[in-house]
Amino acid sequence: EAVATESPKNVRVDWRSLAWIVGGFIGFSLSLTILGWIIGATLLFWCVARGFGAKRPLFTLIIGLTTSALTYILFDILLGLSLPSGIIGWEF
Repeated sequence: EAVATESPKNVRVDWRSLAWIVGGFIGFSLSLTILGWIIGATLLFWCVARGFGAKRPLFTLIIGLTTSALTYILFDILLGLSLPSGIIGWEF
């Protein structure tokens, strides 16, 4: 009985995409207290979407803003935990 063996496949790293994602996370973590959760998470979402190849930057910013604002509100109301508000200065 013959056993089929597969040859090793070359894996290519897209360094540009990786840089967008890692850079976005580093920027988010360094600026969270200054920008706050809503703006910081919006920009992080945008960077990750761009790293994954999103073609509509304004759309990804709107989705990121909506998601981060809802997350901010839900953490505060449902869990009683406040995320950093940063330059916006909202406190619920």
